[in-house]
Formats: sequence, structure tokens, C-alpha cells
Amino acid sequence: MQPQFSLTRGMRAVFQRLFLGSAIFSLPLVLATAQAQNVDPIGNLLKQSVTSTQATAWSPNVSDPIGDLITQAKIDRSNRDASIGIGLKADSTGSQLAQAALNYVGVRYRFGGTTPQGFDCSGLIYYTASKYMGLELPRVSSSMASVGESVNRANLQPGDLVFFNTRGFRNSHVGIYLGNNEFLHAPRSGTRVRVEKMGEYWNKRYNGARRLTASLAAKG
Repeated sequence: MQPQFSLTRGMRAVFQRLFLGSAIFSLPLVLATAQAQNVDPIGNLLKQSVTSTQATAWSPNVSDPIGDLITQAKIDRSNRDASIGIGLKADSTGSQLAQAALNYVGVRYRFGGTTPQGFDCSGLIYYTASKYMGLELPRVSSSMASVGESVNRANLQPGDLVFFNTRGFRNSHVGIYLGNNEFLHAPRSGTRVRVEKMGEYWNKRYNGARRLTASLAAKG
């Protein structure tokens, strides 16, 4: 009958510590030996990982319909240079501005933004007037409120600039009137350029309107 040998819990803990300690103290020796032999064990592991990932990666020839749609959307956004007609007669400076600005419906709001990568309310008008009509308008809405001719609300026409008090002072917000009591604007952070009804909220904050005339375009 062979003698039975068992380890107590304390003895097991001692052996575990001895084994772990020897492994830790032997690691520098392994790395030093590898360095002396001009071997990079860590680098080799990384290379193997990259090779494994590449082996399982999608081939460029694999169809990716979702990716294609995203790519096309980016191309469409960068190519938004042609006016989109909405039935407006482009026989005035204002209607030209309205049609041109409709190209940017859906562009995200960006405070201080003046490009299709992001617009604030006045940045949208500033960019559109400059790009499509060669007009150099003031940069901020409060200054835009002194450009062109004042218009009574009952006589609003597509392309007129409409101003609102949304930040506690007059003419702190601006949009482009489209007709049918609707206007186009870049509302605020977290939103996108959109067409909206001039309902109760906007009626309470309405400050007036200005019309960009042909004579203003000639001066520009």
C-alpha cells in the first residue's frame, strides 16, 4: 500500500507563491536572452495578431451595400452646388437665395459655422448669398437686419429674410421666407437646417423682415 501524501492549504499557498515568484524572476532573463539573439518575442506576437486579423478581414471585392450608401451620401453632400427648384420664379435676388439655400436642408447646426460642414442661422445665409449671388452680407443676424429694404409681414415674398428674438435681444435669429407661412433656417445646436411653419412660437418672437434687392446685388 503506497503512502498517501496531501498538502494542507498553507502548504499549497507556499508552493503557489514560489512558482509565481520564479516565473516573474525568470521573465527578465527570457527577454534578455531574446534581445541577445536579436529576437523580439512581443513584436512577433503582435505580427501574428495582425496577420490573423488580416486573414479574416473582408476582401475589397466583397459587396458592402451599406458602405456604398454612406459613401454616396457623402458624395451627394459635397456636390450640392446646383439649385433645387421648388416652383419659385428665380426672377429676383430673394427667390434665388431661397432656392439656393434649399440645397442645404439637412446640414447639421454648428455654432459659428459658415460652410456645408455645419451652419448657424446667419452662417447659412452668409454662405449661400456669397456662393450663389456674389453678395457679401454681414456675418451676424443683428447686422443683417439693416441690409436691404424693410418689408411688412403682410407683403412677405419668398427669399425675404425674417428675423426673430430667440436669445433675449432683437434680431438674434434669422431665416429665409419661402412662402405659405414657412421659412428655412438653422434652428439651434442638436438640429439641422430645415423648413418650418411660422407658428405660435415664431409669431411671438417675430421682429420683422428685410428684402435683398437687385440694387444690393449690383453693389456686391
